[in-house]
Amino acid sequence: MSVHLVARNYYFVKRLHSLLGIVPLSVFLLEHLMVNSLSTVGSREFNAAAGVLASIPYLIAVELGLIIIPLLLHGLLGLWIVYQGSVETRVPYLRNWLYLLQRGTGVIVFIFVLYHLYATRFQHLLHPEQDLYALMAGYVANPLLFAFYLVGVACASFHLGNGLFNFTYKWGIAVSESAQTWAMVIGLLIGVLFFAIGLGALLGFVA
Repeated sequence: MSVHLVARNYYFVKRLHSLLGIVPLSVFLLEHLMVNSLSTVGSREFNAAAGVLASIPYLIAVELGLIIIPLLLHGLLGLWIVYQGSVETRVPYLRNWLYLLQRGTGVIVFIFVLYHLYATRFQHLLHPEQDLYALMAGYVANPLLFAFYLVGVACASFHLGNGLFNFTYKWGIAVSESAQTWAMVIGLLIGVLFFAIGLGALLGFVA
C-alpha cells in the first residue's frame, strides 16, 4: 500500500484503521488480559491456560492472520494518521485532548506491544521449555520493566476505550451529540475496566 494510495483514500483508511482496532485487536486484548489475570491464581493455572492456547491447530497462521498482521496494519496506519493529523490543544474541548491522547498512547502502545511480543512470544518460540509464568515474573521483578509494563497497560486500556468511542461515530453508530457523549463515557469506563484487569495481572506476577 503506497503512501499516495493511502492519502487518496484517507477517509476509508481511517475507517479501516478504526475497524482493525475493534476487530480483532480489542477481542485479542481482552482474551490476553483475562489469561494473564490467572497469574493472581498461581503459576500452574496460568501455565495451563497458556498451554491450551499454544495447542491451537495452525497456531502460527492464526497468530499471523488475527494478531500480527492486523496489529502491524493498525499500528502503521495509526503512525501515518498521527503524522498527517493536527490538533489545537489550546481550545478547552475535551475531545481535542482525547484526540491528542489517542494518538500519543497509540505510539506508546505500538512500541510496547512489539517489545512484549519479542520478550514473551518470540522468546518462548526459541525456548519452548521455558516457564512462561517465571519468565513474566522475572521481567516485572525489575522496577523499571514493571513501570514500563504499567504504562503500557494503561496506554493500551485508554487507547482501546477511547478507540471504541471513535469507532461508534466514525461508523455512524453514535450520530447525535448525546449518543456520542454516552459512547465516550462508556468507552472510557471500559478502558478503566481493562486497566484494572491488566493491573491485577501484573500484581499477580509480582506476588
